Amino acid sequence: MGVIYLLLYIFGALFVWLGARDLFADLLEGAPILGALQFAGFGAWLIAMGALLHAVVLRRRDDAGVLEELPGMSRQWFFTALVVWLLPTLVAWMQFELFVDPIRMFPMLTVAGAAVLVLGLISHALRRHSLRWPLSIATVALIGVPLGLLTVSVPLSHFNFHLSSVKVFMVGDEYDNRPSHVVFEGDDPTYIAPLPSTIGEASGSILNALANAEEVDVSEEIAAGRMRRLEDGTLVRVNADGSEAALNSWTTFEEDFDAALRADREKAAAEDAKLRAVWEAEIEARRRGGRIFN
Repeated sequence: MGVIYLLLYIFGALFVWLGARDLFADLLEGAPILGALQFAGFGAWLIAMGALLHAVVLRRRDDAGVLEELPGMSRQWFFTALVVWLLPTLVAWMQFELFVDPIRMFPMLTVAGAAVLVLGLISHALRRHSLRWPLSIATVALIGVPLGLLTVSVPLSHFNFHLSSVKVFMVGDEYDNRPSHVVFEGDDPTYIAPLPSTIGEASGSILNALANAEEVDVSEEIAAGRMRRLEDGTLVRVNADGSEAALNSWTTFEEDFDAALRADREKAAAEDAKLRAVWEAEIEARRRGGRIFN
């Protein structure tokens, strides 16, 4: 039975942490928060079930000494737990301010410090309560562990967003090939250029004219006033408003089309250069941003 309520505590704490993490993200992005609240609520329900089962087990075992008054947390232990909880994150933030890459973080210390701090506070408040052990452990699972995990995950996400990698140290085992650390890489700053368009506005105009070309009687068109021959012998089309439009010549089609393609490519290159400049400015702002003292 002990393993069951222990697992309920552990999984409940993880669900509460994930729900709280998603809740913060949804609030920042202005997204609906119902899903995050449901996730955290499910974790809280698991913890409540674990506490209930824990209390039942202790009652069935007729105390066995575990329901005796809990020792209170001394000031030394209180400040030690507080330092163990906050110091690793403060050190990580100092590395972030100094542009250290990768940033070293020690989440096990942070989570352990938060859990011990919450356990000391709640056990002091409930030291004479008949259900002090189940309530204390449930409070650690509901508040202490998620608080410690948030103290790690929120800064880590912030560091990654600002292009800083984070090396998270864990308890490794060289015999089981378990790594002693995991590296969370910063967001990939690779620029992805837009796919070039083969046909642009200028070349498309020529192809459109070619597609809509039709055989006409030049003499008849001139007589009808829809075409006119210039002094140099060039034919032009006369529009309804009296303006003149040059006619495309099949003899110069290849030359005109190549010139139009070059114009389209130059225009696309200029637009891509603008997009790249905007992207580079955004990346540099993210790289240098997010810091308090810079």
